[in-house]
Amino acid sequence: ASTISLCTCRICQTAKSKEALISPCYCKGTLGKVHLSCLERWLNMCGRQHCEICRYQFEAKRKRRYTICQAIRIWVRHPAHRMLMKSDLIVACILTTVTMGLCSVSIFGLKYFVEEGQKIGVPSVYTKGVLIMFLAVIIIGYLTTLYLMAKDHVIPWYRWWTRCMIIKIIVSTSRVSEEELLKQKPESSSKKLQNSLPQRQTITISTPIRET
Repeated sequence: ASTISLCTCRICQTAKSKEALISPCYCKGTLGKVHLSCLERWLNMCGRQHCEICRYQFEAKRKRRYTICQAIRIWVRHPAHRMLMKSDLIVACILTTVTMGLCSVSIFGLKYFVEEGQKIGVPSVYTKGVLIMFLAVIIIGYLTTLYLMAKDHVIPWYRWWTRCMIIKIIVSTSRVSEEELLKQKPESSSKKLQNSLPQRQTITISTPIRET
C-alpha cells in the first residue's frame, strides 16, 4: 500500500509545489495541510466558504465573478439552456396567439352574444358578466403560465450567478504551517544558544611609552 507523505496537499495530492502548506481549519494530520491556491480553487468550484470535513468557516473576501449582463450572456450561450429557452419561446408564442384570438372574439363578438342571449331569454347583464369572467380567466391563466415559464429559467440562473463568486481566503497570522514552524525552530534555538553564551569582552591594555 502506498503511503502519502505528511507534507502533501490534501487537494492536489502533491508536495512538488513551491507554495507552502498551511493549516487553515481544525483538520489534523494529512487532512489539515493544503495549499492556499488549491483551497481557494476548490471553494470557488464548490461555491461554499467552509471546510467540508470539520465545518470550519473560513474568513474570506467574496466578490461576484460576473456582472448581470455577463452572466446572462454565458447562461444563454449554454446549449441546454438555449434549447429550453427556444422551446419555451415557441410555447409562449402559441399561447399568446391563442389568448389574443380568444380575447378578440370575446370583445368584438360581445354585441352578437348579447343579442343571441336575449333571444333565448338571458339578460344582457348576465351575458356580459360571463364574458368578462371568461376574459379574466384567460388572461390570468396566460399570465400565470408565462410567470411559471420565466421562473423556471430565472431561478436556476440566479442561483448559478450567486454561486459564481471569487473567494479569497484571509489566513490569520496565528495559523502557521508546520513546515514554517520546523524551519523556525532551529533558527530560534540557535538564537537562544547564542544569547545564553557569555559575550566576549575585548580588553585593551595601554603600555606607557618610555622617554629616552
